[in-house]
Amino acid sequence: MARLPGIATLVAAGALALMPGASLAQSWPDGDIDLIIPSGPGGGFDVYGRVLARAMEETLDVNVLPQNVSGGGGMRGATVAYQAEPDGQTFAVFNVPGIIEPVITGEDVSYDIGQIDWLGAMAFNQYIVMVAADSPYNTIDDLRAAGETISFTAYGSSGIAANRILCAELELDCQIITGYPSNNEALLGVVRGDAAASVPPISTAAAFNTGGDLKAIMVMTSGPTALFPDTPTASDAGYPAVASLGLIRAFGLPPGVPAETRAAFQQVFDTALAAESVTAWVAETGNAYDPMSGEELSALIASQTELLTRYRDVLAAE
Repeated sequence: MARLPGIATLVAAGALALMPGASLAQSWPDGDIDLIIPSGPGGGFDVYGRVLARAMEETLDVNVLPQNVSGGGGMRGATVAYQAEPDGQTFAVFNVPGIIEPVITGEDVSYDIGQIDWLGAMAFNQYIVMVAADSPYNTIDDLRAAGETISFTAYGSSGIAANRILCAELELDCQIITGYPSNNEALLGVVRGDAAASVPPISTAAAFNTGGDLKAIMVMTSGPTALFPDTPTASDAGYPAVASLGLIRAFGLPPGVPAETRAAFQQVFDTALAAESVTAWVAETGNAYDPMSGEELSALIASQTELLTRYRDVLAAE
């Protein structure tokens, strides 16, 4: 994946785009803008969406109105957004890879991922392999050399998929224990001894592990991460493919938005993505923040889709 742009680059690009002489499309926006959020209030997609909406309002004379459309692991929200009038008055935050998995496994969907007009993303929550602090496993090679079934706790459809793909990529015989109400509960299960390991988002693992009850044995990234700087990466361990796994806070428009309106929308989106209010929120909350352009997002989604397609049978397993 291409290197993500720095904050300064995004700020400069947004400022240039909104300078006099680089005016927005004269007819846009035509009233308030709807932001479709594919989950109920309070979840991660909801929080990121509302932060971005407020930042967009800083440069617009209209409201950006979040509309929670939950159901189907993000499929319902994606369908509503995809079928919206392509006039630049509706956009969405999409659950990726949640909306990819049903396509891969052959479910009927009412959207075409390849036709969604990607604006960019706020965050890419990648995964990490965690074991108990007193575990005999210190590396991924230790897991592979165990010669026995390795049990994992897992939460959510995307988390379960990440566990299954990791086990397949490592050629591990795994038992995946599900039913936990959150990633924190799944991690607590490892501390209690329910299972040997878990594969949560990196930021969740860092927030949970302040007491040092767990240890990290691999970050599923291609490069070092600030939260676990001394932990081997997937690339270091020889499994670079799993670095494309992760939950993406991706934003996009329905297909067919006119070019002039689309360009105006992109200007406002880019400026909001780099807004001081957004970076202040990140600093205050510690939430993941990995801004990327529409082109970078499209490349990442293509990489995820290739990996998920390779493990179609694993994802479809009950």
